[in-house]
Amino acid sequence: MALSVALDIDPGIDDALAVALAIRSPEITVEMVSTVAGNGPIHMTTANALRVLDVLGHGHLPVHAGAVAPIAREFHGALDYHGHDAMAGLPLPEPESKVQDQPATEALYAFAASDPGNRVIVATGPLTNIALAFQQYPEMPGMLRELVIMGGAFGLTRYGTGNTTPYAEFNIWQDPEAAAIVFASPARMTIVGLDVTNDPETGLNREDLVRLQASHSSAARLSADITAFALERHDVCALHDPLALAAALDRSLFEFKRGRLTVHTSDDEMGGRTMLHAESSTAMRTRMPAVAAAVDGERFKEMFITRVTGE
Repeated sequence: MALSVALDIDPGIDDALAVALAIRSPEITVEMVSTVAGNGPIHMTTANALRVLDVLGHGHLPVHAGAVAPIAREFHGALDYHGHDAMAGLPLPEPESKVQDQPATEALYAFAASDPGNRVIVATGPLTNIALAFQQYPEMPGMLRELVIMGGAFGLTRYGTGNTTPYAEFNIWQDPEAAAIVFASPARMTIVGLDVTNDPETGLNREDLVRLQASHSSAARLSADITAFALERHDVCALHDPLALAAALDRSLFEFKRGRLTVHTSDDEMGGRTMLHAESSTAMRTRMPAVAAAVDGERFKEMFITRVTGE
């Protein structure tokens, strides 16, 4: 049976690509979407989520707006990377669907509580919504089948250095206090960070763009437009968030290391730095978070392209 999944996102161009992959993947059924301030302010990320879902023919999915700022810090977006509207300036139509009245934290808890042990949350933005939900509902972490996170740079590969500071990945750097709350929780966690998502073999290149442009599916057209925007500025279109989603689709794409997670919450240059502390006990290690340490980039990328194009 397909896993029931909630997407906690901050669209963001690679969030949009993750949504496109999610709705084209038979392993999961997306039940809801929550938004958080991250790549853009909350009004922007929420509008982008609604627009993307409408374009992809899934405007029926409920969208719940979440945190407007990090727990203890000022908000800083990433519009320099994602474009002035956090969506590559694409002329997406105004959404016909509307945001739900229920706040994201309540909706995420209701999602988890509706079928304890069988619900998966994939979080590809700052962890503010997740942390606030865990604080408000202390039983929630134990209800989840899995929490999949895009975030962190753990130094497990040569790519595992920061993209916002020399040490910190953007999602964690944006709200390290939230990450600390989530990392300390008993939730079963899988973390996909820059150690694998910065591997250029996982990114879309110009040959991949041609394949996307040859398809007439709405997911492929959106993916092609985003990829073209990214390739004007970078050698590849990085698929950070789709890679995190892929951990919920096919874990065999990855190799993982397990251990205890910590994050620096200082205000200095180390702020947002994530670390994985190995555990020698096999029994303890099996219950600890799994952090991606290697990926089959070629197989992942082929999965992404064939699914969004319908090849």
